[in-house]
Amino acid sequence: MGPTGTPTEIHGGETVALVGGGLGNAVLFSIGEAFRKKGSKVLYFAGYKKQIDRYKVQEIEAAADIVVWCCDEAPGFTPNRPQDRSFVGNIVQAMLAYAKGELGDNAIRMQDVDRIIAIGSDRMMAAVGQARHEALKPYLKPHHYAIGSINSPMQCMLKEICAQCLQPHRDPQTGEVRYVFSCFNQDQPLDLVDFHGLSERLRQNSLQEKLTAQWLAHCMEELRRQRPMV
Repeated sequence: MGPTGTPTEIHGGETVALVGGGLGNAVLFSIGEAFRKKGSKVLYFAGYKKQIDRYKVQEIEAAADIVVWCCDEAPGFTPNRPQDRSFVGNIVQAMLAYAKGELGDNAIRMQDVDRIIAIGSDRMMAAVGQARHEALKPYLKPHHYAIGSINSPMQCMLKEICAQCLQPHRDPQTGEVRYVFSCFNQDQPLDLVDFHGLSERLRQNSLQEKLTAQWLAHCMEELRRQRPMV
């Protein structure tokens, strides 16, 4: 977030749901650990596309009272601890199945969650944000607090200088739009984030990224030709 970014707010005495997609889990387990040290209960939904994508398993387990391991690829994961659960499908489906009790008895109820923190792709965070007002609504507190770690493109890393990370917020009640610098604070309310705007910003460098990938592939192939493996 740059040298003067804002750290995630850690509170004690809450029930917190962490929702991680892919590489987002590399960040969330440290957040979960901090919440537990403050005396909060942590319910962790860890989502992955493939079974091979999972890592830091022990750290994630240590950061949560309950982990729901989610994987798009069957047969999914086998939990190491008796209180943990496994689900094959996307992370919103896993949250709904857990809330309904379809994964077994829950020591931490979804209805008790005070705070949701989602970190992952823009599409995943948008889906979680929307599901809170639709499929998950009957299983959540009306006034729970939900944030996402917004992965806007960043460039200067000096905080509020280049505006590469500028993110639109749209008030759901009035429709008023304002802009914030994500480098100042990546943790932003899910209900305010304009995810369409975020998606457009994330695609602005797609051409350079594709060219770079092609160039690296070419360089690696040339290197293999010059230095054949024995």
